[in-house]
Amino acid sequence: MGLQSEIKDAVNWKAPAVTLQNSLGEVIQKMVNNNASALVVKTDDDAVAGIVTEMDLIDCISNKKDLDKTKVAEFLTPCELITDDRLTKSPCAQLDESQSVENSIKVLSASGTHNLLVSGASDKEVGIASIRDLLKLFIS
Repeated sequence: MGLQSEIKDAVNWKAPAVTLQNSLGEVIQKMVNNNASALVVKTDDDAVAGIVTEMDLIDCISNKKDLDKTKVAEFLTPCELITDDRLTKSPCAQLDESQSVENSIKVLSASGTHNLLVSGASDKEVGIASIRDLLKLFIS
């Protein structure tokens, strides 16, 4: 494996998802039930809108957001596609499954995030790769 490995082998393709209308309480429950540090956020037409991470939840809780009234649309981290030739700082990053571990680590470092959304072979397939997932791939 190593730095040139494709990240598709590190992706949780069954990452749990929520919608923009889910409440803060529902998101916390889903994250706890799935032992997940991040959830995919999808729109009503199943497009990826972004990601919700543990830090997003901590921010909501510390700002005393209402568990039932606060919707994902108010606190998600929206994502943008980051390619090899354009590294930008973004609170959330999305890469294609064919990207290398090396490039993925660079993107995580540049964006200051702990999780990547990863696009799969089909247009609707999306998963999450965490720093820990990428490091496991790097050393295996």
